Amino acid sequence: MVWLVLAALILLPKPATAQETQETQETEEAEDLRGTAKSNKVKAYVSADLVSRYMWRGMKLGHVSLQPEAGIAWRGLSLSAMGSVGIEKDDAEELDLTLQYQRWGVKIGVTDYWTTGNDPDDRYFYYDAKKGNHQFEGFLGYECKYGSITAYTMFYGYDWKINGNRAYSTFIELNVPFYLAGIDWDVSVGITPFESAGYVQRIYFDTAVGQQYVDRKEYFYGNGFTCNMASIRATKRLKLGDVKTPVFVELHTNPYLQKANLVLGVSVEPF
Repeated sequence: MVWLVLAALILLPKPATAQETQETQETEEAEDLRGTAKSNKVKAYVSADLVSRYMWRGMKLGHVSLQPEAGIAWRGLSLSAMGSVGIEKDDAEELDLTLQYQRWGVKIGVTDYWTTGNDPDDRYFYYDAKKGNHQFEGFLGYECKYGSITAYTMFYGYDWKINGNRAYSTFIELNVPFYLAGIDWDVSVGITPFESAGYVQRIYFDTAVGQQYVDRKEYFYGNGFTCNMASIRATKRLKLGDVKTPVFVELHTNPYLQKANLVLGVSVEPF
């Protein structure tokens, strides 16, 4: 899916229009709210997304989902909370806390992912590395007006290889944004450089001689160097009174698993 990034790079060099200038100003305001600008003021923000399917790093994590987010930032240091809840009873619930510092385009931080399912009682204040629902991930990246690249690595929590060793599951994402035909576009490609966490799923089936089974290996990202995400998102930024309501459509694919999904999302961002 490298052609997606090449296409985006070809489309990048173009003169700015008045609408693009306005979008740039809005982007700078958003960066200021998230603490990436040099502001002495404490900033805060709230938003909420409604998505037709919850896709994350090439994986389907839920059906129609509501995803609220809130954060506070000061001089490049930010703390945010993001949640997700689906309409189907088998959809996992999620609560993520992220602490990040960003300066001169470089960002570093840590995220605590809490997702229901591993702990039968779904306890939040239970941090057992093998039985709890928490996963801790560190990240380091760089971003500029032409794009961004970020590496994410799990270092604590339920993140184990099939052989029982710590996996340090790693995901590296390249993102290239551009503006075309009144729409904001984002092209993203994600890879994993080595074997990630995994487990063995036993599948039973009936045969003429009775019930048999096979053991199938499943991986969080992949079983080696793989491209497990390639996506392109188109966003139209609308305003309804005092509320920003971006609407986006995203083609989200996983070349490793040979899966593809088309996602519709609506955001609500109060001024």
